Amino acid sequence: MKRSIIAVLALATLLTHDAVAFDFGSVMQAVAPVADAGLSTNPLVHNLTTNLGVTPTQAIGGSAALLNDAKKDMKPADFQTLTTKMPQVGTLLAAAPATTGTLPAQFSALGMKPEMVGKFTPFLLDYIKSGTTPGMANLVQAALAP
Repeated sequence: MKRSIIAVLALATLLTHDAVAFDFGSVMQAVAPVADAGLSTNPLVHNLTTNLGVTPTQAIGGSAALLNDAKKDMKPADFQTLTTKMPQVGTLLAAAPATTGTLPAQFSALGMKPEMVGKFTPFLLDYIKSGTTPGMANLVQAALAP
């Protein structure tokens, strides 16, 4: 009897495997309005959604992934200066969905192709230039360099 129940459960699991699979990108699109709260007027989010066709959640998450990656290779004082001169950077970081791993893996977790990393970078650097100094944008660019 016990073996029969286990066999039935195992068979049911195999048969319903596809039924429980889901597309994480679709989930991210569904929660976009939640993550977008307060950032719909942010120029970076606007430029990314308009020019690259990503959702607000993807724009916020991808930007935060790039910023966190740059933060790892920047002096703490330099990153603090960035967030002081541009408080919106802190807002982006706080609003982003939690992702881990490499930049391509984080973009994939947000439902984007890994090559979107290269497409996001110029928009992020222009955004930083517009809110700080070219020197600060150069520091971020250097930190993001492979």
